[in-house]
Amino acid sequence: MKKIALLLLLASLPSFANANLVTNGSFEADVQANGTWSIYDNLTGWTGVNNVELRNNVAGIASDGVNYVELDTTSNNSIFQVITTAIGDVYDLSFDYSPRMGVSSQSNPIQAFWNGSLLSQITGSGIGKAGNNWYTLSFSVIGTGSDKLSFSAAGISDSFGGGLDNISLVSLVPEPGIWSSLSAGLMLIGFMAFGRKKSF
Repeated sequence: MKKIALLLLLASLPSFANANLVTNGSFEADVQANGTWSIYDNLTGWTGVNNVELRNNVAGIASDGVNYVELDTTSNNSIFQVITTAIGDVYDLSFDYSPRMGVSSQSNPIQAFWNGSLLSQITGSGIGKAGNNWYTLSFSVIGTGSDKLSFSAAGISDSFGGGLDNISLVSLVPEPGIWSSLSAGLMLIGFMAFGRKKSF
């Protein structure tokens, strides 16, 4: 019975996962018909620098949902989003990248920036591969209160480039209330353990 009570208590504790601060991180807010692609000036939550290509089941499938983007449209382009953060807090930034099938690593690079500073340049070869082969990349970044997250195509500007999807920014600092709930839960677990020990 005590084991069941302990499991129920643990299940009732709040999740440590904070909300994703990126708006439209999987590019699902803009409707794109299955099997089609279009070039847009901007997407919901994202400002395009020149333009951005939104795809649904074209040259591969999305890693999350049905849409993903390519930033080498008619030429190399970028997207960015300004995000409100807590000053000094540490955040986990993650996103999925895939080289475009049939395209060399020279054409596939994407760069990720935080407040104008390059986090990484990612590329891969899609030669001999079918569809998308998604990889998840993760970085720790520090909030300044208002932060610019941007991605740019960085390979040969030939209208063929890597895919981007499933962008997430979550705080590594627990949300208010989690510490108090966790403390109360741990105290109750300790009390239950003490009571069990005493009963022997």
